[in-house]
Amino acid sequence: MSRLGRCRRSLIVVATAVLSLAVPAAAHAAAYTIKAGDGSCGGADLACGGLVEAAAAAQAGDVFTVATGTYPSATFTTNVTINGDLGFAVDGTLEFAGGGVSKLSKVAATQGTSAAPAIYVSGGGGLELSDSLAVSRDGYGIFITSGGANKIVRSVIATGGQATGAIQVETGPDSPNLGVTVESSVMYGGGAGVRAITRNNEIEALAGRSAGNIDLKLRHITAVGSSNGVDLDASNARALLPANQGNITATLADSIAFNNRVVSFSGTLSLPILGGNTATLTRVRTNLESGDPNAIFLDPAKANFRLIPSAGAAINQGGVTPGESTTDIDGEDRSAAPTDLGADEYNNAAPVAKIVVATATPRTGQLVTFDGRGSADRDGQSTIAEYHWRFSDGSAINTTEPFVQHGFAEPGDAAAALIVVDKQGAASPEAVVVFKLINGIPPGVAIVKPKSKQTFRTYTTTTKTVTKNGKKRKVKTRKRTKIIIAGLSKAKVGTMSRVYLVLQKTNSTKSKTKCRYYDARKGLLYLSCSRPRLITARLVKDSSSGEWRYGVPLKRPLSPGSWKVSAYGKDSSGAFGNSAGSKAGSTTFRVKK
Repeated sequence: MSRLGRCRRSLIVVATAVLSLAVPAAAHAAAYTIKAGDGSCGGADLACGGLVEAAAAAQAGDVFTVATGTYPSATFTTNVTINGDLGFAVDGTLEFAGGGVSKLSKVAATQGTSAAPAIYVSGGGGLELSDSLAVSRDGYGIFITSGGANKIVRSVIATGGQATGAIQVETGPDSPNLGVTVESSVMYGGGAGVRAITRNNEIEALAGRSAGNIDLKLRHITAVGSSNGVDLDASNARALLPANQGNITATLADSIAFNNRVVSFSGTLSLPILGGNTATLTRVRTNLESGDPNAIFLDPAKANFRLIPSAGAAINQGGVTPGESTTDIDGEDRSAAPTDLGADEYNNAAPVAKIVVATATPRTGQLVTFDGRGSADRDGQSTIAEYHWRFSDGSAINTTEPFVQHGFAEPGDAAAALIVVDKQGAASPEAVVVFKLINGIPPGVAIVKPKSKQTFRTYTTTTKTVTKNGKKRKVKTRKRTKIIIAGLSKAKVGTMSRVYLVLQKTNSTKSKTKCRYYDARKGLLYLSCSRPRLITARLVKDSSSGEWRYGVPLKRPLSPGSWKVSAYGKDSSGAFGNSAGSKAGSTTFRVKK
């Protein structure tokens, strides 16, 4: 399922692909566009800079197409049609106060700063809302106090308030009768998913005033994340008989609505002619009014009210009411019985695969890491069961984890592909990533000095004959031996960047995992054998043969014993290692007192 419906992974996720309603405009109506920066509009100027500018210019029947962007609050005092592009959002309250029916589709209306509603219907015409999101932090998602007919289809309505209703419908003294139809929509948060209240006190009733009636048609709704899914309250309505205004009637069909509450008039009457108001809830093919949401929905704690495959109490338990939406909240077909209860029609759509190369510089001869974590299934990441990888060298592998490593032998252009399969066996289309492989053959580094098994004495003694006062005598001089390690190198790709040495003392140790490595600053270190200490040698400038040299510092000499020196190279492309082989790239020697 696409995600405007499905409340879809989180409250702030807005629809990605939905059908807008085709609304024929009146003959005199103008067709406007709304895009930030287009300034004021009206008359021959059909490009508006925002909703406020559009509201100022609007005439009955005008059609506004809104570009992606976030717009401030606005009030339309005449009936209009507003169709949004993907990403059309309102930060504040969008009010419809016109006398005719306004139509609004594909909008994310979010009231995040006050207890005001996200959408407010105060005009006599009403509102038809489709494929949208309406959320208020502390107030009603949608507040309806007027309009002969209102309709909400394939939308998510929510409130963050403690006692407010996601959809709140109210009448008071002298209110007209209200009709509200809600189809294939999700409501949650606060005190109620859908709340209807009629109010009129005894004094107002005796003065001839009465509250209007409310008629709710609720079809394929999901209302479970509130204190009451559907809350009907006619207890505060009064009327002179036989008018008996202030009643609430509601039909709940093919829905999932938990903890419904119905309250008719009750209490002591000061006059016998006052009262009798009722609230009536009629259920049609609705049996899910309580239960464990986790047994029905994918992740109700995160407002993901998608049906899970095991939700037998909801799947294929519903029918169709003539004239209702033929698609569910995600635009999927539900035109024929049996249907699923609630806003979502469960269908196991194929997941979507995504593959990226996680290795910064892919090289031949080295493992390249591929990452498939961006793959997605509409039932959640955890429902992906298998990852099928395919590589341009003809090899393939299947895993249950979203990572794989693969080595390539030849440099140049290469590709990798991924298909993911969910737990129900649906496979995604293949995703492909193309990349370039650098020749990963490391430089060749040969050690020329010292010779194999050469012995160095810690000190070197020299004898020199000197003459003093006409007499000759021999003078011995003792100084520490300078141990030089040197060799040649050649890059296979690019140029030489560095030569590294590892000096390891090989006298036997008790540990099989620890080794003794030389460090020019700290001397002999006892480290893990898998993490040798690298020493940087000096490359001889302008050397055509890649000469390099390292002299062991006299201040930090090698201790007596057996030693092994190994050489490694790094080229300008970043390839590291030694392609010269172990015989050329390493040698042993001894240091004696």
